[in-house]
Amino acid sequence: MIGGLSRQRSYLPSRPTLAAALLSAFALFGGAADAQENAAQAKLEAAAQVSLGGPGSASAQQEQDRLRRLEDSRWPGLDRAIDPTETALGRFRENTGLALSFDYQALYQRSSHSLTGQDESASGQLRMIGTWELANRGGENPGSLVFILENRHRLGQSIAPSALPAQIGYQGATAVTFGDTNTTLSVAYWQQAFANGRGGVVAGRIDPGDYSDILGYVNPRTTFSNYSILFSPVLPIPDPGFGVTVGGYLTDQIYALGVVSDANGSLTDIEWFSGGSEFYKYAEIGWTPEKSKRFLTNVHLGMFHTDARQQVGVPETYGATLSANHTFDNQLMIFGRLGWSNGGGALAKRAVNAGLMWRPGPYDDLLGIAATVADLTTPGLPNQTTLEAFYRLDLADNLALTADVQYLKNPGSNSNDPLVLGLRLRVNL
Repeated sequence: MIGGLSRQRSYLPSRPTLAAALLSAFALFGGAADAQENAAQAKLEAAAQVSLGGPGSASAQQEQDRLRRLEDSRWPGLDRAIDPTETALGRFRENTGLALSFDYQALYQRSSHSLTGQDESASGQLRMIGTWELANRGGENPGSLVFILENRHRLGQSIAPSALPAQIGYQGATAVTFGDTNTTLSVAYWQQAFANGRGGVVAGRIDPGDYSDILGYVNPRTTFSNYSILFSPVLPIPDPGFGVTVGGYLTDQIYALGVVSDANGSLTDIEWFSGGSEFYKYAEIGWTPEKSKRFLTNVHLGMFHTDARQQVGVPETYGATLSANHTFDNQLMIFGRLGWSNGGGALAKRAVNAGLMWRPGPYDDLLGIAATVADLTTPGLPNQTTLEAFYRLDLADNLALTADVQYLKNPGSNSNDPLVLGLRLRVNL
């Protein structure tokens, strides 16, 4: 199943009994880590079945957060304190079909070298995510209205992390989604399953990045931060805009997906193709061992084309990516990409990136390490290398703290190789 698409399970949280808690405590010396690893895999399996998009898309994020609340954490007292609110939201969903969730992310980044003297940045992001199942509720082919209303704002610094690359001469983005755009309706679309959940369609105001070259680690709020790590820098993904995505399984293991979206999409301006008929197109054919494993193990070939954007002077762009990831024993994921473009409006003409994510033990902690080498489109610049590592500390079911470091070698106009340190806090309900 792909798309929006099977019925989500109850949102009502269920805490372990005292006996189960004692067994869990005893198992910390052996079986608890295995249980958490299995739970981590279950989250990605469930998320892959409720969304046509990647792990960071609205429905997939809601499902991962919901299942996270059923696991053990370091701070069970905080979990119990939030239980009544989660229970109320769960009952509301059961009664109305509307799943509402809320999250807040705050990110601070500091660079070791700056061209302007501005080496610090920070921003916050408050979101309300809604998935309202209005058609065929509980059936094989549900239809839902999905939306994200959010506010992105600076936190105590004169710039947000989205503006830091310009200060340090880096070609790319050191933090995806962490800008200063005030309140916006980032997505609002209808998602509809068909063929008994084997396919789906999404239409409306979409984020094309949710459906382009997705592997199971791509979530800028819970894993890596740098664009060139999360995606290939050859891929010119536009901001949210009006578009449509269609995907489905051709066999139990082979799937196909296609996206057409406004090439001039804007997070802040909700306009109907303000630049005219200029489109971003992406198509993918991929393999996964079974439908629920799409985020965990996946190999796909993607091709893209963006029309020339006349008003802003960006030329036609086209190219391809070959991407894969594999998960071992529910705890170690490796991934890699090869990408090529004609240059045009992309950051790079050629790029290769690879990395891994590992769950080191109990709770939902996560370690990630990755690197990207890019042949930049701008003439005369050397190959730019991006290295990123993070550790996400699971504090409670609804609270995580992530430390992040990025090493940027040959960052365009900076003769130094900056080190960017980051700290991200995420709270969800």
